[in-house]
Amino acid sequence: MMQTEDIEGIPSTLPSEYVDLSLWSEFQNSISAILNIPLAIHGSDGTVLAPPSGEDDICSFIKEQTARGEELYRDSYRKAVAKAMQRSEPYIYKCYTNQHIFVVPVPLDSSVSVAIVGGYVYLSEDDFKEFAVKGASDFNLDKSVIHELGKRLKIVQPDDFFAKPNIVKTMATPFLKSLYLKGRCEKRYHQIHAVIEATVPNFLSGGYEEDIYRNVFNTTAVLFDVDSVSIMERYDRSIYHTVASFGRKNSLISNWAASDSLNIIKDIVQSRRPAGCDIVSEIRNMGLPEGITSVYIFPMAIGDNVFGMLCVFNTRISTESAKLLTLLSNQLSFVLEGIRADKNIKKKFKVLEAMEDVYSTIAPVLDQEELHNAILDKATELVGAEQGSIMMLDNNTHLAIKASKGIRKGILEGIKVRAGEGISGSVIEKGTPVIVKDIEAGPFTRKNRARYKTKSFVSIPLRVGSRTIGVINISDKITGEVFSEEDLYLLLSFASYASIALERGAYYRMTEDLKKISVTDSLTELFNRRYFHERLFEEIERSKRHNEPFTIFMLDIDDFKLFNDKYGHLSGDEVLKSVAYAVRDAVRSIDVAARFGGEEFSIILPYTTKMNSYVTAERIRRSVEDIRFIGSKIPSDQKISISIGIAEFPADASSIEELIDKADTAMYLAKARGKNRIVGYGQ
Repeated sequence: MMQTEDIEGIPSTLPSEYVDLSLWSEFQNSISAILNIPLAIHGSDGTVLAPPSGEDDICSFIKEQTARGEELYRDSYRKAVAKAMQRSEPYIYKCYTNQHIFVVPVPLDSSVSVAIVGGYVYLSEDDFKEFAVKGASDFNLDKSVIHELGKRLKIVQPDDFFAKPNIVKTMATPFLKSLYLKGRCEKRYHQIHAVIEATVPNFLSGGYEEDIYRNVFNTTAVLFDVDSVSIMERYDRSIYHTVASFGRKNSLISNWAASDSLNIIKDIVQSRRPAGCDIVSEIRNMGLPEGITSVYIFPMAIGDNVFGMLCVFNTRISTESAKLLTLLSNQLSFVLEGIRADKNIKKKFKVLEAMEDVYSTIAPVLDQEELHNAILDKATELVGAEQGSIMMLDNNTHLAIKASKGIRKGILEGIKVRAGEGISGSVIEKGTPVIVKDIEAGPFTRKNRARYKTKSFVSIPLRVGSRTIGVINISDKITGEVFSEEDLYLLLSFASYASIALERGAYYRMTEDLKKISVTDSLTELFNRRYFHERLFEEIERSKRHNEPFTIFMLDIDDFKLFNDKYGHLSGDEVLKSVAYAVRDAVRSIDVAARFGGEEFSIILPYTTKMNSYVTAERIRRSVEDIRFIGSKIPSDQKISISIGIAEFPADASSIEELIDKADTAMYLAKARGKNRIVGYGQ
């Protein structure tokens, strides 16, 4: 395992020791699929820490098939990662195949950073052509290899590509950091646990501080014959108050608090040395009641931080006893620090475990409504609440309820809250959380509504980067208690995961919409001509490999121009949509139906011979012939018909252009023979 030095000179291992790579891999694969690009994690020296998701074919070929390629890529990764980390922002560069790659730096803590590397796309055909020339000379690639690589070409619009690094930064960075923190917490927890167990083994099985304090009293009572003892801890920056007390004067000292403005307390804090007092007037000035005749105070400190005090009352302390009590207070300081660190790590660990569970629950959900409900269910479960809602910002002006628990969503659907109005509006506007102990006494004072069982609630902003996109409102703890700071901390941690999931879901939907738009004809909702050509190329390649025939149809609406001239273009659009519906309803799920252009349609029928395809063609012809128009400008007795031409690959043609031409020829022959009929090429 390689090591790096942190700022204090203590070696810290690279993050693969801490990050659960199986969980990260699942997340990485998901983001990679949504963005349709390969992604991987690299260390600060460029080495791969998490293998790529869907690595690009062209880069893979160059690295695997050429010794020089592997060396060049390794060096380029190292330099690119170094530049990204130096700039602390995503860095984009061209690799040796002229593909664009981005590097997103991820600082995991003050000493450890990694980078998410992704992209591997061409922004134009010219980039690939330039590589083709360079590849022939630099990598000794012959023309057949370059031609084969050209078939794997992936071209992305520049605006689309340049948006991806920030999307990765927003969606993936927080999750990777949380996995790293969880791993570090696990290791730190086990280290602390082992240290405490080695020094004070009995305390770990008991009640922590309570057992320690009782042990201190028993020790001082037996060894020093003390009358009464108390432990004080700092309550805020200047006040120490009693957290445990024992002995005959327990009732007199159990509520004692002392400010560091008192001379004796001030001297102890500054010198970190014990001090005592047996002057009655000064003892009264310290706030101790009658019955207390002396006090000896031993600081409990870690470094310069005096976080508590061991106080001995009404007992004469010899010089030797003072030395031993000083030693006891020092040991007590380290034990308490260890116990509290243990508790803190356990608390963080608990939160991170909960967050991991949250991720596994909501990460796979991409449906918007389902995602909102999953997030709300998990939020209320985390803090043991009965009621809640999720409100999302619409058009940057109003909050609308997207999910609710404890009251039917239908009742709330019409409710809109303007940014800045009420509690939720204030949270969305300021981007800061609100925790209310009692709604009837506070900055948002109002009478508690009858549907709420308690007066306490929490409102948490959902933030993505600097944007606040929504609010989670939680109320009515099942136990009837008020919401605590720990509840707030848990929900804030959860909110970051929820925001990532929401942004991821939104981007997924946008990506799916863009994909659909890019391959779909907007009027008929069939595939467009470009997609038809792509699939036709794939079918020809598949047919060559597996020696399987396939068939295509070319369909044209008979006398469509005359119809348009007579009834108008809007009626013509209605006919196109009706024919498209009839086509879609008549073909199989594996068939590809597209609008080829104007009133012409095309269909690919995989694994189908020309002879067998007549059944489908006749079903389409009859479906179109049966179309009737009701409630439109088109007369109800107006009939529509189509002419269909069929061609088979490879029986009728050896290329895409030839196959389309043969099907077109057959279709025009169908029109010449009287229209509303089917003709196969050569028949």
